[in-house]
Amino acid sequence: MFFVLFLCLLSLSRAGELEKLISYALENSPRIKQYEKLLQSFEYRERYVKSLPNPSVFAGLSNLPVNRPYPNSKEPMSAFSIGFSQVYTLPVKRELDAKVAREQKMQTQAGMLVVQKELIRDIKLRYLEWLYTFKKESLLRAIKESVDTLESSARENYRYGKATLSDMLSLKGEKIRVQKLLIEVKQDRERLKNEIDALVGASFELKGQEINVQEPNFEGIDLQKSPYLREKYAKLRELEAQLERKRVEPLPDIELMVEYMARPSMSDMFSVRIGFSLPVWKSRKEDLMVLEKKEEIQASREEIKNMELELKRAISNLRVDYESKRELLKLTQELINQKKEELKALELAYRYSRADFRDLIRLYRELWELELNRLDLELRLKSIPIELEALL
Repeated sequence: MFFVLFLCLLSLSRAGELEKLISYALENSPRIKQYEKLLQSFEYRERYVKSLPNPSVFAGLSNLPVNRPYPNSKEPMSAFSIGFSQVYTLPVKRELDAKVAREQKMQTQAGMLVVQKELIRDIKLRYLEWLYTFKKESLLRAIKESVDTLESSARENYRYGKATLSDMLSLKGEKIRVQKLLIEVKQDRERLKNEIDALVGASFELKGQEINVQEPNFEGIDLQKSPYLREKYAKLRELEAQLERKRVEPLPDIELMVEYMARPSMSDMFSVRIGFSLPVWKSRKEDLMVLEKKEEIQASREEIKNMELELKRAISNLRVDYESKRELLKLTQELINQKKEELKALELAYRYSRADFRDLIRLYRELWELELNRLDLELRLKSIPIELEALL
């Protein structure tokens, strides 16, 4: 588990701020510590289930007459007795109990790896989104400067009748829209920072460093390495260990009893007894317990099959999403380049009064929307490999 965790840390896209956040979270996250405590508890369980039950010690008075309710010489059979009994559980039962505890520990380790991978994924995604708020803010500020320039030009052209009041009001509305988007970006940045702090378990001052995400390899995927499947297989092995334990349940537990009796008028006596349990109700209890575990094992195997289908579906969706977003990004970039060329020609035509100011504003809006969409596509393309990494 620690080797896999080490590999996860090595696979981080850069060694710096993000790695510090993840390292701190893995060491201090309450969710991780919860699993660490559970692992320690299973170690204790594996040790104590091998021990015998505590012996019973008893004391009593025997054969007391009603008129003298205590041991006395008038009643030779009256006695004071002490003794103890010890139940001896067969070694095979105790070893199988320890095996169940070991398998529970392995399942907890597998669950812990799932939580670690999800924690790394969430931190990386939130950090990436946080970085892109700065890129979006920078683009929106550039758009605002363009709107200010257009507004100044429209005001000048309005004096000469080349622009209308409607054009100026339209630019004013566009300026308000951009300002609103700027406010929303800052709110998103603060929200994402709070989410990062919650995931990490502490507040760090983030400087912001670029993440180089590797292109996902959808062809070389081995589902059996998925932590989600490993957790399900660990659960299956635990149920199989429980089945082994249930099968030996009818074997008798032996009980040893020793009793010493002190009699006032006769010699003292002692008794030794041995007893063992009889599986009288085996067909109504132990056999049904075995059948119960068999059904649980079958259910667990079906759960594994379902998890495999879910993983295949999730990976296939990520592949389709990645390929479509990559094509859309390419087309969007081509459209941006085309719109920029159109804009140059339209600005030249407008300068010589051969184009309408509304057409110029419309083209600018289309270009701005394309540039904002390009940022969203870039963010999604970088998010997909991170999501895929958590599944494998």
